Amino acid sequence: MPIVFHIISRNPSSVTNQQIQDAVQGLNDAFAHTGNYSSGYGANSGIRFCLAKVDPDGGISTGITRTESVLGNLDGDIEIDRLKKIISWSTKDYCNIWVVDSIKNEFFTTFSCGNWSRKYNKNVASFLPDGDYRDGIVTNEFGSDLAMQMGFYLGLQYTFVIGSCANTNCNTDGDGICDTPPASGPGNGCAGYQNSCSSDTLSGFTKDMPDLDSNFMSFSGSCTNSFTEGQAAKMRNTLSGIRSSVVSGNKCDPPCSENISVSFTRNNWFPAAGDIIQFNSTSSGGTNFQWSVNDQPVGTNSPDYSQNFMQAGNYKVSLKVYNSNQNCFASYYDSVIVGCGVMARFYPDKRIIASKDQIINDSILFTNRSVNATGYQWWISGDSSLPAQMISTAYNLNQVFSSPGKYSIWLVGVNSGCTDTTEKFNFTVFDPTVDAVIGLGDVECFEQTKIKVGFQVCNHGYAPLPAGTPVSFYEGDPATDTAKKLDTVYLLPSAIQGFCCASFERTLDVGRTGLNHIYAVINDSGRSIPVKLPNTSLPELNYTNNIAVAGNFQFKAKISPPSATVVYDDTLQLLASGSPGDIFSYLWSDSQGLSCTDCANPVFTAGKNNISKKVIITSSYHCIDSAFIVIKVPPVDDYTIHIDSMICANNNRVLCAFTVENEFSLGTVPNGLTVSFYEGNPFTDTAQLLRQVITLQTDNQKKQVTYSGFIDSVFPGNFFAVVNDSSLPAPLTLPSDSIFLEKDYSNNSGSFNYTPFSVFIYPSDTTVFRGLPVPLHFGISGHQAISYDWSPPESLSCLNCPDPIATANYSQQYELEVQNQYGCKEKGYGRINRVTGGRVSIPNAFTPNGDGRNDIFYVMGSQDIKIIRNFSIFNRWGMAVFQEKNVPANDPVFGWNGLQGGKPLTAESYVYIIVIEFKDGTEQVYKGSVILIL
Repeated sequence: MPIVFHIISRNPSSVTNQQIQDAVQGLNDAFAHTGNYSSGYGANSGIRFCLAKVDPDGGISTGITRTESVLGNLDGDIEIDRLKKIISWSTKDYCNIWVVDSIKNEFFTTFSCGNWSRKYNKNVASFLPDGDYRDGIVTNEFGSDLAMQMGFYLGLQYTFVIGSCANTNCNTDGDGICDTPPASGPGNGCAGYQNSCSSDTLSGFTKDMPDLDSNFMSFSGSCTNSFTEGQAAKMRNTLSGIRSSVVSGNKCDPPCSENISVSFTRNNWFPAAGDIIQFNSTSSGGTNFQWSVNDQPVGTNSPDYSQNFMQAGNYKVSLKVYNSNQNCFASYYDSVIVGCGVMARFYPDKRIIASKDQIINDSILFTNRSVNATGYQWWISGDSSLPAQMISTAYNLNQVFSSPGKYSIWLVGVNSGCTDTTEKFNFTVFDPTVDAVIGLGDVECFEQTKIKVGFQVCNHGYAPLPAGTPVSFYEGDPATDTAKKLDTVYLLPSAIQGFCCASFERTLDVGRTGLNHIYAVINDSGRSIPVKLPNTSLPELNYTNNIAVAGNFQFKAKISPPSATVVYDDTLQLLASGSPGDIFSYLWSDSQGLSCTDCANPVFTAGKNNISKKVIITSSYHCIDSAFIVIKVPPVDDYTIHIDSMICANNNRVLCAFTVENEFSLGTVPNGLTVSFYEGNPFTDTAQLLRQVITLQTDNQKKQVTYSGFIDSVFPGNFFAVVNDSSLPAPLTLPSDSIFLEKDYSNNSGSFNYTPFSVFIYPSDTTVFRGLPVPLHFGISGHQAISYDWSPPESLSCLNCPDPIATANYSQQYELEVQNQYGCKEKGYGRINRVTGGRVSIPNAFTPNGDGRNDIFYVMGSQDIKIIRNFSIFNRWGMAVFQEKNVPANDPVFGWNGLQGGKPLTAESYVYIIVIEFKDGTEQVYKGSVILIL
């Protein structure tokens, strides 16, 4: 970026070219974070500076101009415009830096506790990038301060905002840079630690950061040495955007190669119309000289030139120096401002004051430093109520301001018919009137019926708030007629200076307990309700901030947690507290389960029942309050039942064995717990409550107990047992039907699919040839048998053994009766069908004499026989003496035993007719006779 330095001074040569070159090098070091500025963290901005080697006319330049003027001692509020009109290169193409001897101004002015704090003589940077001639930097020093001013020139702001830590949006709050933490005031040097804001984390910082006191934009002084990456990016964006024309083209290299330099001096720095000015070249390296006035060639090819300037005006005097090549030249120009010979000048000793008649009178001394004036006119204007008027013709003006407002002061210098007028000095005179503000701080109960009030009174005015200013306290809003004044009026014991605060304490005797809302009013006589301000002789700037209110200050006891639910034998940490204020004592009641009763944090150990605790807390000011906590202990017992077995017993009973357990790790099965039994799901209305209800008899020490008992009239199927119910008819509703409290009622029932005691014989139905032995076996369910009884006894190898062998020659059904250990009996049946080798075998005689041999006449045959459709026997007279229909073959049960009507018939021959159906679907009739032998 090309820079031109304009040295404005009564002795401009006192600032050497080397000093200017060193200043440029200092800027390059500062913006690269190198050289004298390399310590600590800092960004390399990527921006470099050079002295302009091309002037606005296209000639070779040193980038330095020198002008003799009294404006080297500059008033920064009044004379900036006049200074920059002396000389200013195109501000769109060059960064103009005006170097002066001194700058008078005032900045960061504050007033605190009756004292003004004023900072003076700050260098000035203007950000007017649209080509305004005033754009640039005015300075009287180089180094870190020049780096700060260059930061302003490139779009930066201070890293602080006085009195503000706003950081909601880091792109707009503060300096608009997100990697500079917020700060509420300028730095105090780089050696100490300064952290003026705690809002840093709102913009992305992971923790609260110290202020960047070493940052050039922190205003910490000569110790500053760095920019941040965010600031560097902002400056680069400015150069690539709104100031892009400054870095366009190449103005850092000479336009041609000849070693020519040019400058000139003049013998009259402040000419009047008609004065002759002598211009003398101090150029080197060139042999030809071309002078111009307002771009019009004048004079001869001479290093010197003189001219009589007959009229007032602003003249551009230029010199081009070249050799044989006129296109390679060095050029230099000076602005010659021709006036009438008078320059009005002044400066104020203060630029912000507060003043008002009968409050505080303050003045500003305006010191005249006009040039060539012999007469003086001081003019003033103010708000619309004060039109412009001349107020003094003295050399200096010491003006006392009787009323606040916005003012302008300017000076007219006069010498004969010549006058000159300064720019207006615009300033504000603030109203110094007292502005009392009250705020309530710590308000606490005191000795139960009193209130100890801490309050702060601030004076937001400039004049002192006098001692004896009254403060009144009220119960209820003092703006209403229902308010009640508390105690006597309090009088401030000492004055409070302007923009200062003081803290006080007052104990109010309320005369009752429970007051929890008070109002305080500053500068209130306390003589009437409702309160209407003003009501004293002390005027204020503002009465809207004279009232403060505080509430919820009664001493309150608190228990944390406010309520709790714990399980049996568990512990709970209790914490009692009281506020506001400190605690004098604690008293807990009752003591059951508490580790201490006079401490703040007892440990409570839960029993099995809900309980409440109370703590009475006394404050250090002897106010008392109590708090309660209800501690709920939910049921922890969890009873379950499991049916272990169901076994058939005699008399239509079932022996039921079951186990009851308390699932709670520390629980036991209590004495008196009941068990009821149901056929079907007891939670439906189809279940049947059985009569037996078992009440457990325990020692209250066992976690698990096992019982057994007889239950009447139990049918096969789902059988349910329920523990801890009231033995009510179904459907059950737990816990309402329970006796003992439990944690979980969903597991209070147990079920068992009851299978009755039963037996079966195998083979259950088989067919074999006559006479073959057949082993008989049995299966059993529902329990184990302890006795066996087989029948019929004929053809069985044993009757009381588990596995007899059957050897009958005819079909036979066998029966087994078994009994378990509880007297439950059941029978099972099996059939052995006997067949012969021939298709049909019909005996021709039988002997029904009861000897067990051939006593029955029946049909025998093979497996081909399906059924005997008709089996009829007739005597010799044709009368039927026996008949069976649809009976099996090979089974004497369905044969004739020689009886008719239960009486034996005579021995003789009888005729039979037998119709047999075979498995192949055919039928055959067999006829014949059989002899009954006795």
